[in-house]
Amino acid sequence: MTASANAPIRVDLRVLGILLALGILYLIMMGSTFSSLGVVLPHMILSLGMNWRQAGFGFTLLALAAGSSSLLPALVIRRFGGRVTLALGVLGLMAAYATLALAVDLPSYYLGTVLLGLGFSLIGAVPALDILKHWAPERRSLLFGAYLAFGGLGGAFWPLVVRHAIGHLGDWRGYWWFMTALIGTVGLLCLAVIRERPTVKAEAGEEAAGAGWSLAEALRTPQFYIVGCCIAATYLVASTVNAFTVSYLSLIGIGAGAAVLAFSVQSACHAAFPLMMGSIADRVGVKTLLIGGLAIQVIGMLALARGGSPALLILFAIGVGGGYGTVFLATTLTLQLYFGARHYAQIFGSNQLFTTISVAGPVLVGGIADVTGRFDLSFLGCAALLLAAALAATTLRPPARPAEDAA
Repeated sequence: MTASANAPIRVDLRVLGILLALGILYLIMMGSTFSSLGVVLPHMILSLGMNWRQAGFGFTLLALAAGSSSLLPALVIRRFGGRVTLALGVLGLMAAYATLALAVDLPSYYLGTVLLGLGFSLIGAVPALDILKHWAPERRSLLFGAYLAFGGLGGAFWPLVVRHAIGHLGDWRGYWWFMTALIGTVGLLCLAVIRERPTVKAEAGEEAAGAGWSLAEALRTPQFYIVGCCIAATYLVASTVNAFTVSYLSLIGIGAGAAVLAFSVQSACHAAFPLMMGSIADRVGVKTLLIGGLAIQVIGMLALARGGSPALLILFAIGVGGGYGTVFLATTLTLQLYFGARHYAQIFGSNQLFTTISVAGPVLVGGIADVTGRFDLSFLGCAALLLAAALAATTLRPPARPAEDAA
């Protein structure tokens, strides 16, 4: 790791172009799914005659489809490669946007959200990181961090895109048709830039502890499940925060302006932290990065549970937004460092199945709020869950193959 950390930064325009193209696709995908579907929903609810429970179930289907299909990109990559997988993701999002534009009832709305989840998987981190892992291996951590930062940017400003698009195009159907054309045009341009390295030779000494682990071998290690629990806890907290923070802040007397500011800071930290942490990952180590990301999320959730002041809201936004970005980066790097690059797409995609548990967060927290009339107890429970994950992460170390496998 020392050699990697001290390697000079060489500007390769081809690599920068590929990174930019992958990042733009990731930005649009992140911005148009979880980050802004809620902005379109109030317009769709009136037109389709839905209630909030029915509309919210679309989010559940989106999360379930995205989580349960996380292994699908790895299977496509194994047969056709990362670029073809991304192309299928572009087509999947086009189908999702068009379905939502044509939606006339609940089944068609639900079908659109399921297609959004499938597109989310196919165009997301699994194929992109599989392509990036072979470019500039001496700066892989920084490359991964820069890519993940695009997702935070999408969450930060895409809700504004939605509002302006609906305002200029007249209604929500116009927005979804606009998205269909946008992802088709931008996707075609980005895919023209994206390239996979034709031949990839193993770097000298690279991934010495775990080169070439298969998915079956990784599934037999406790490290795989610890990393999965860390990302699952982070996703569960993120889905809970997105669902109920504004309602909670309203209950304790915080104005809408302060709530919007907190979310803006959170999204900005989500974008900035992967880039910052990617630049130091090789120096501090992925284990430290993972524990640190979970720890600052704990602080953020404790600040949210206490609430009541601008300083606590900013602390919440930095902790939860920055921690989310840091943990996502740390888990992607940990899986590659521990299990090698050869079967990384399959291992990473399988590990993402743990994120499916995040759909339980809003349901449980909403049920507790219905009974107690409070959200702070649930937020304290989220902090405890993150703390348990951080303690589990302290036990991480590179897995060792059994003696018979080594032989």
